[in-house]
Amino acid sequence: MRPRIAIVSRWAHGVTGTTTTLLEHARRLAAGGWEVHLYSEKVDAGRFASAGAEPHIVPRLPFGGFLKRRAFAWKVGRELEAEGFDVVFGHGDGLRQDILSLHNCVHAAAQAVHGRGPGLFSGVALLHARQLRGRLFKRMIANSGLTKRDIVARFGVPEELITVIYPGYDPERFNTSGRDALRSGVRERAGVRPGELLVGLITSGDFAKRGVAPFLQALGRLPEGLKTRARVLVVGAESRLGPYRRMAAESGFAERAVFLPPEREVQRFFHALDLYVHPALFEEFGQSVQEAMACGVPVLTSRRVGAAELFGPEAAGEVLDSPEPEGLAAALAGLLESPERRARLAEAGLKACAGNTWDRNFERTYAVIEAVRPRPARPA
Repeated sequence: MRPRIAIVSRWAHGVTGTTTTLLEHARRLAAGGWEVHLYSEKVDAGRFASAGAEPHIVPRLPFGGFLKRRAFAWKVGRELEAEGFDVVFGHGDGLRQDILSLHNCVHAAAQAVHGRGPGLFSGVALLHARQLRGRLFKRMIANSGLTKRDIVARFGVPEELITVIYPGYDPERFNTSGRDALRSGVRERAGVRPGELLVGLITSGDFAKRGVAPFLQALGRLPEGLKTRARVLVVGAESRLGPYRRMAAESGFAERAVFLPPEREVQRFFHALDLYVHPALFEEFGQSVQEAMACGVPVLTSRRVGAAELFGPEAAGEVLDSPEPEGLAAALAGLLESPERRARLAEAGLKACAGNTWDRNFERTYAVIEAVRPRPARPA
């Protein structure tokens, strides 16, 4: 009989790092002989069925942030109890799981972005606090050392229960080949002329958390001669673009900044850039940082981004302590003025992420799955 695993995540759709992780794990588990089930409210059912998972769509309440999450956890909990899976792999949305994989530190992120905690009625914060304080898991996976340190300090979870496993990347999509062919189309859309530099920030969304404001403010602090040689590309889903367009104009980039929505073939954006900047105020990992590295693009980020942990000592001097506009502007200017520094940073990035593919991520994740999987009792 095939072993059975339930993957639980309220949302499993769109162009996000979590959706990619779920798909990669489902595909490899199914290929390894597991019967894979996915429980979600919103799911790209066709993509997961193609990956070998059976999607179960859980009806959602039309109101109430915490009530929605609590209802999802309750409904899924009842189904899991009835089904009797060998392993339940939760992604922050359930109250019963063998493995809890946490992608977001909502308390730390709220403090970084808003200067205060997430509030008394934040559904995700209440649920995470209950999961972590109540130890509603056997083992936990954190997506970076940054995430692990926050969980241990804030909730007192024993370090030995937490394994740090970085998200992987697909080397078939994110690599240095075909750069010139992929580069030209996006640079034309951004209006880049010969001799100009394209600087970009690419994310699935949440511009406040990802530091789009300090990025645009830092650009305004560049020397005038450098501004005239630079253009800006910002990719991501944002419902209120007006304030960011005004910031770009105030920084001197009104006609030199392009804002585009996310697209699946995101590697084209990375290849178009001369420098990728990720000044998130708090980013548990930051998959776009790793993907830019794998495409051979130099990356400027800070220690508030988990993916910065991938860099070795040769790039330590280029990683900022924090994404404040002043320090960010100085680092931007230095890198834009020096093709040699950008080349060294790009090489360091390639070296940093070289072994961190989805195969490696799954190998380490599967070791945790096997650690919690029940074994049949030996005959007396």
